[in-house]
Amino acid sequence: MPPSGLIPSDFSYSIRLAQATDVAFLADIERAAAQQFMPYLEWLEIPTHLLEGLTTPGFLLRAQADERLWVAVIADQAVAADKVIGFLVAKYLADSFFIVELDVHPDYGRRGVGSALVRACCHSAYRRGLDRVLLTTFRKVPWNIPFYQRLGFEVWPKSRWSAEIKAIVQHEARYGFSPDKRAVMGCSVASFGPAI
Repeated sequence: MPPSGLIPSDFSYSIRLAQATDVAFLADIERAAAQQFMPYLEWLEIPTHLLEGLTTPGFLLRAQADERLWVAVIADQAVAADKVIGFLVAKYLADSFFIVELDVHPDYGRRGVGSALVRACCHSAYRRGLDRVLLTTFRKVPWNIPFYQRLGFEVWPKSRWSAEIKAIVQHEARYGFSPDKRAVMGCSVASFGPAI
């Protein structure tokens, strides 16, 4: 992708459910987005490769087939097709969606793409009769918690964690993501309604 200085500030994008052909482009976006965390690796105490390979093509294809994978796209006139610039993948919990991964290519960052992907997930959760959307994120990466708070998420104390959330936090810990450096956040989808 071109350097971010070459992307017009008024570029137009749309959010849609992913197609199976989109999955091939997501690993590159995930790797590029992971670069934003490099200044925090010492504090996070995790190796670089953990940030670059959190999702697998098989997992993403299953999510795509189950309509739990959204992509942000721009029209690519050169090939008369959509160009994927970001994605969000979620999984079902008992009464919630859990955001597994949210990535926007840095060339298109800070322009509302990530927020639009989260909103699409919340609208979908509402339409499916789910109560909330949950996620885990890094506590001390400066933009993480404020980004989600602007969208209506709150940090959940451990007393609110369900057995499913506790299992997710422990699963992440086995992969090197220390629980004391993670925050669980949740948002009721009642205010989002069904429309995107």
